[in-house]
Amino acid sequence: MNKFTVVKCLDVKENGYNGTCVVLSCISNPSFLLFFPVSKENAKIINFVLKDKANYDINTNIIGIYRTMIDSWEAGDRFLSGIIMDTVFSADAKDDVIMIQFALADQDGIMDSLVYVNFLHAVLLSCLEKIDIIVSDKLLSKMMPDYENEERESKSHTHDFPEDKKIVDIAKKIMSGKIKDKK
Repeated sequence: MNKFTVVKCLDVKENGYNGTCVVLSCISNPSFLLFFPVSKENAKIINFVLKDKANYDINTNIIGIYRTMIDSWEAGDRFLSGIIMDTVFSADAKDDVIMIQFALADQDGIMDSLVYVNFLHAVLLSCLEKIDIIVSDKLLSKMMPDYENEERESKSHTHDFPEDKKIVDIAKKIMSGKIKDKK
């Protein structure tokens, strides 16, 4: 499992995508970032929560709803102890889909329940409560670029040209980040 923290939302115009994303940074390796698309309205709310250090008023529109949720847990001697992102097989989609759960614990720190939530709830409550999001290895591996498919596609496009194995191997090492400067 890997812990990520919400950094901010920003506009992205990269690799054919043009829209707003929320950025999650890995705690153990801050240069490892995950980008998830969100609407501009949700991005504004997330960025506001990340910037503002003040207490939130219960009447503050959307944020007040989340504050009420937190307050109701606390009134029942429960608190948000973790946010977990994983994958689960969906028979409808015939593929794995993202599953997000809140781990709620009692006042002694014993897990009381797991509650399924959507992505926006997870991000906003992560920001409000300053709790990291745990991302499973299975989900991370599904999100990584498929280098084997890219390799097959590049071979199919260059099958008419002779290959110099050393150059191909060096290029693969560079693209995978496995080559190091020998200084």
